Amino acid sequence: MSTPCMLAVIENPLPKFGVNWYDFISQAIAFLIIAWILNKFVFKTVMKTVAARQKEAEEAVANSDRIRRELLATEEARKEVLHQAQEQADRVVSETKAHVAVLLNRETIRSELLGIELLAKARKEARLDHARLKTELKTEIATMVVTLTAKLAQMNLSASDRERLLQVAINEITETAKQ
Repeated sequence: MSTPCMLAVIENPLPKFGVNWYDFISQAIAFLIIAWILNKFVFKTVMKTVAARQKEAEEAVANSDRIRRELLATEEARKEVLHQAQEQADRVVSETKAHVAVLLNRETIRSELLGIELLAKARKEARLDHARLKTELKTEIATMVVTLTAKLAQMNLSASDRERLLQVAINEITETAKQ
């Protein structure tokens, strides 16, 4: 069978369904005009808005990633600064401890030397006081002996009385010297 014959055999089904060629073509033209108007004024505007919003969203994501990276870098820098500050603080504390130990040692030596010096000075003063007291004691003893001798000379005593008084005076002098 040839093609034109087949076409003749096949009947146009559109009129059976109530399709009118005139209405069909006018509706198709109206559809195309409406599609063109929508495309020209609505779809392009909507597409521009969608594209702008998509671009903003992409920029927001990029900014978010950049901010996240900057935040991580800042956090790392903060940790590094904190670590350095801790190391510096430890170093300052150890240097201060060493310095305090040196000062403490120096002051200990100085106080020991001062103590030795004060002790030597006190001993010297004690020796001088001892010598002065000894001299005063000798002077007092001599005065007492002279006084006793004068009293004995004024008294008319027997030899045994004189000897007894002399022994008493010597004993008193000895006891005074011991004190």
